[in-house]
Amino acid sequence: MDFSRPGENASKERAGTSRLIPRPVVPMGPLRELKDLVYEAYLAAGAPTLNEMAAAIAGLAPDDNSVKAAPSRDTIQRIIRTPAMPARQGDVVALVTVLTRMVGGEADQAAQLAARLWLDARLERPLGQPICELDPIDLEVHRAIQVEEGPRSTGSTPLPEYVSRPHDRVLRQAVGKAAAGQSQLVMLVGGSSTGKTRACWEAIQELPAGWRLWHPIDPERPGAALASLAHVAPRTVVWINESHHYLFTPDRSVGEQVAAGLRELLRDPARDPVLVLGTIWPEYRNKLMAEPVPGGPDPHAQARVLLAGHEAIVPAAFDDAAMHELAALARTDPRLAYARARAEEGHITQYLAGAPELLARFEASPPGARTLVLAAMDARRAGHGLDMPHAFLVSASDGYFTDQEWDHLEEDWLEEAFAYAAQPVRGARGMLTRRRPRRGEPAAEGPVYRLADYLEQHGRQTRRLQRIPPSLWEAALRHTPSGPAMARFARSCGLLRTAFQLERREAASGHNEAARRAGDVLRRAGREKEALLWYQKAAEAGDPEAALVAGQLLWQHNRLEEALNSFRRAAESGLREAAEDSARRLVHSRAYTGPGRSWMRLSEKTAQGAVTVNWTTHGRRGDLWRDHRVEKADELRAQGKLEEALALYGTAAEGAPSRYRFGAAALSSQGRVDEAVEWYRRGFEGGDIGAAWRAGRVLREQGRDDEAIDWYQRGAYAGDSTALQRVAYLMRERGRLEEAVRWAQRSAATGDEGALHLTVALLRLQGRDIEAARLLAFGWDLDGSIAEPWGAEDTL
Repeated sequence: MDFSRPGENASKERAGTSRLIPRPVVPMGPLRELKDLVYEAYLAAGAPTLNEMAAAIAGLAPDDNSVKAAPSRDTIQRIIRTPAMPARQGDVVALVTVLTRMVGGEADQAAQLAARLWLDARLERPLGQPICELDPIDLEVHRAIQVEEGPRSTGSTPLPEYVSRPHDRVLRQAVGKAAAGQSQLVMLVGGSSTGKTRACWEAIQELPAGWRLWHPIDPERPGAALASLAHVAPRTVVWINESHHYLFTPDRSVGEQVAAGLRELLRDPARDPVLVLGTIWPEYRNKLMAEPVPGGPDPHAQARVLLAGHEAIVPAAFDDAAMHELAALARTDPRLAYARARAEEGHITQYLAGAPELLARFEASPPGARTLVLAAMDARRAGHGLDMPHAFLVSASDGYFTDQEWDHLEEDWLEEAFAYAAQPVRGARGMLTRRRPRRGEPAAEGPVYRLADYLEQHGRQTRRLQRIPPSLWEAALRHTPSGPAMARFARSCGLLRTAFQLERREAASGHNEAARRAGDVLRRAGREKEALLWYQKAAEAGDPEAALVAGQLLWQHNRLEEALNSFRRAAESGLREAAEDSARRLVHSRAYTGPGRSWMRLSEKTAQGAVTVNWTTHGRRGDLWRDHRVEKADELRAQGKLEEALALYGTAAEGAPSRYRFGAAALSSQGRVDEAVEWYRRGFEGGDIGAAWRAGRVLREQGRDDEAIDWYQRGAYAGDSTALQRVAYLMRERGRLEEAVRWAQRSAATGDEGALHLTVALLRLQGRDIEAARLLAFGWDLDGSIAEPWGAEDTL
């Protein structure tokens, strides 16, 4: 194709400058033809800069349907410079189209050729690699500890001998069905370093020759999955390790798109068989599987359907059978022998992965390294992404030093702190690992670090009740893109100004949905006029949800014509049904005589019956509780045969710790409080978090406040987000309102959004109405005081 144009010599002279992107070296084939097409278009256009190419694509008219993608500068550079297969067809087509238009050539013809060559290259190079060529460490299987080898050891192998457990049977069955031609999905659910990824690796070794494995990670996990799911071929393992990165994304719509794509892949007969293997932590799994509130939004509907019936639990500890097999294998593998002799309560895989050494190293850290790791723990707890910039960690760590520690730091403390934190532990990653971008990945402005996931989980547990220091929030505002998760956590903590500033900064970077979320912060604080400005800003940028909310606020303020126009914008931007419903209600709510009926084309059906809730599933014992033993125990209790009932309740609870509640309730009703608390303790230690506040309630009713508070705090440490609120309610019942306020604020610091409103109510009970109003509207300051009014300097 001829890309030449007048002034070509000047273009060539320009292309000869030092900024010229070098041509990639690619073997002959469709990919080589695609790369040559792109590069020739780039040279013909005069070798424009990355900024010029990105701006040209972004500057296309919104109604230009010939270009349906907007690749970033980094993506454009990878397409032109690297020999790698471009992830998205649309990115290549957009780039070739714009470059050809710069030349004045036939853009449509060039775009069609680019699209065909991309498809040919994709078909020639199927996704993934042959399983036999893969390294388990590259697939994120944890390295094992290193020990001195004995004369008969096999410790020189990359991984220790494998001990099969019950979840491996589930994996083997899925692999067998996949090998026989039936697509399968298995999601392993378990905590960090429990052996999930290793189990998946062992399972795929049983697949026949010819199977490939695809691990979507570049340029980032959910984006890589979305770009290529449609191109997964038969006999492919889709490896979605740490699946929360794919399904529980900051932008929930992205995770839902990945889930929908996986569902479509699994039911597509043209691509049978495929095997989807994933791993996920329980807390993320529980959030994805949570049933929505009746009538409320359902943000994870696709993920919930995807996972239902396809989960296998990976216990944290080895059972007796696994320990018996471990003992036999330990005779020839010193790593297994070492772990067997030292691991506590059957936590073998965690020990093999170096977790105890990590914890010991953390606890023995010098002040500099300790503060860096604490800052990383809290940052992840607050919603920061996996990669934490060097400058962010340094700034955030300031608030973790005591005055004495700070004064005694050596001049080179920072270098020594990072070196200590990054040092590997028995062959496994250190506490903080510097992540180096792979070839083709965009390079960060400075070094970035990742926290060891076991320490992250340890931090989430042990620091759950700790208030995050101001220095971390200030560092987030200065040094690093935070994303919606960190702003959302700040809002949950009542740090409204910080949440708003984080969202405002994201909006200034071009993230339109952040402008809507900034409006959310203001609206929830009752500052609707200020919120409206931000919703309108987001709506003008094309956010349909913001346009819908803006219309509702305009309607509330009787600005009907503007409201109707905002509903129209929401409908045109994609929320047609909801926007038309709102417009219909507005038009028929009063004697509306203005224009606007013509655009609606609304059906006359009402919203009655639009939301149907099966109330029979609420307010009774659901399937979780159904057990003939429980029902029989209930009958015995009604007959006054309490001891026989307790025996049956105890038997039923052996496999389901939550059922200890029945025996506890029966004992409590008979005034046997200490025995009831003991039953709640059994349930709590078995994993029933809700048993803690129930035990606290029983003790509170007996006036045993100190014991009740102890149980509430146990629940808080275990993950009950409202446990500290219950202490505040207890203090309020006792008339100790100042203490109640302190407990409510402490609850808010953990991310309990309802605690701010509880504090407002407590202040009003004390007659402190002005402070209550200020807290509701402006939240807390970073130092824990009620924030002074803010807004004039933080508006648009």
